[in-house]
Amino acid sequence: MRRGVWYGLLTGLALLLAACGGGGQPQPDLTLAGISPQNPTVVQGETVTLTLTFTSQNGFQGPVSLSVLEGGQPVSWLSPNAVQRNLNVPRGQQVQETLQVQVAPNAPIGSRNLTVRAAYGNQVTERALTLTVNAPPDFAISLNPTSLTVQQGSSGQTTLTVTPQNGFTGTVNLSLVAGQDQVPQGLTLSPGSVQVSGTSPVNQSLTLSAQSTTPTGTYRLKVRATSGSLTREADLTVAVLTPYTNAYVHQVSGDGSVLVGSAFVSGGVRPMVWRINAASLSPGFYWLSAIAQQTTVLDTGVPSAPYGVVLGVTADGQVGCGYGSVSTSASSGDRALAWDLTTLQPIPLPDHPSGGNVAYACAKSGGDVYIVGRVYPDFPRPTIWKNYTIWHQNTSVAYGIFHDITPDASKASAQLVYQGWVYDLNGNQYTRLVPSIGGAYRSRISPDGQSVAFSDSDSSARAKVWYGGNVYSVNMGFGAVRVRDGVAYVFGSSNGLAVRWRSDTQAQENLNTVFADVLPQGVTLKGISAVSLDNRIIVGIAYNPTTSQDEPFVLVGDPFQGAP
Repeated sequence: MRRGVWYGLLTGLALLLAACGGGGQPQPDLTLAGISPQNPTVVQGETVTLTLTFTSQNGFQGPVSLSVLEGGQPVSWLSPNAVQRNLNVPRGQQVQETLQVQVAPNAPIGSRNLTVRAAYGNQVTERALTLTVNAPPDFAISLNPTSLTVQQGSSGQTTLTVTPQNGFTGTVNLSLVAGQDQVPQGLTLSPGSVQVSGTSPVNQSLTLSAQSTTPTGTYRLKVRATSGSLTREADLTVAVLTPYTNAYVHQVSGDGSVLVGSAFVSGGVRPMVWRINAASLSPGFYWLSAIAQQTTVLDTGVPSAPYGVVLGVTADGQVGCGYGSVSTSASSGDRALAWDLTTLQPIPLPDHPSGGNVAYACAKSGGDVYIVGRVYPDFPRPTIWKNYTIWHQNTSVAYGIFHDITPDASKASAQLVYQGWVYDLNGNQYTRLVPSIGGAYRSRISPDGQSVAFSDSDSSARAKVWYGGNVYSVNMGFGAVRVRDGVAYVFGSSNGLAVRWRSDTQAQENLNTVFADVLPQGVTLKGISAVSLDNRIIVGIAYNPTTSQDEPFVLVGDPFQGAP
């Protein structure tokens, strides 16, 4: 064969070998083939660990800069922003590299589309990554009520609500710690922990117990809840009281949640207020001492008259009224008083310094507070205070007392010279209802002003009831008057039993029979002192066979039960 032909064949073969890579050294190349996990989730402030898989066709060995980017820029809430690694990826093989990235505590919550980049020489290889940042597991706590009363040697309850957040579960440890005040000796909290196992709020009843030697006083404390590094606190005010006896409730707020009256405390009868969660109570019978979430002995604000009674409360439960007394039995009124029941502060009313002053009932009209009662020494004078100053006095009578007022402050019942009257506050008009009554002790007006019961004796349970222009004589003591479906009802007591009188039949009904299905064995209802405006809460005195004492009760039910 000729030389030229061989030369051409060799040249073609060389070109073919070059085209197949056999003509020079192949270039190293690197590929970021995968990330695990592909869609990681991390909590703010924690670290996410990524496993990066690298492959190489031609082998690779050398430094690589690894970084996480968003929109081509470093991510400010991730660190470190870039790390250097030396990789050795043999031809046709894979190697894995671990990358740990710290997420800042203030990292944005939610899913972010990121890119993991590996830079080597003047080349890069990238792979997409979706990172979801969640808030750390947490919980919140709250207390209801946030203040309660505990007698020395007894206990009180509040309810703790633990609300899990961001998937929190586990044991929450509880303790009573100092707030504005130190925890007094002998005051303890139980239980010591609560378990959270799901996503719903957990309610736990907490018991605050005081030893008989725990110092009395009001303590502003905190309930502390801890789990791991998490600590949450809620304010709790605890009033430790000397035990009280001979409690009596005179009136209740519109929904029955605030009850006012008196009790024997530290050697004398003192003004009291109780708070219950009336809305949460199921129909039935309860002892007030068992359901009171807060019991407070009120200060009269008058050092010379530290004893006394709360006789009335506004429908919203924010204002109480009554009197302070120099007598340990509080058998006589000396200073007419009001109380702001939201701050528990006394508000002395303008009266006469010689004593004999009483505020019997209170009501609101718009933002105005009206209080009715009497001021001595002249006659006495039937008096109405408006916003804690004297607004109306009847000086034309020789003897008179305002006893009660409708919740809207439109009408007030009064005894003027031993006759029963009603006064129209809006029209400044007196109307005589009962021409003659034998007593001046008290009266009760129905919330709608349609019926009034007047005391017909200062020494026995006897009443005269006015309704629809008629006057009825009834042998009973009374605590509340209501009108329903054209019938007047008077609730009270007769011959040591709680009764309900009605105008249509003029009969007294024994409430022990009416409510027999809900009364505990051995309990006897002895008298009714108040009925809430929503006609759901009935309050009075009953005999407790367990203690062999007469004690205040709360009956949740229809006061007209059994009436046609």
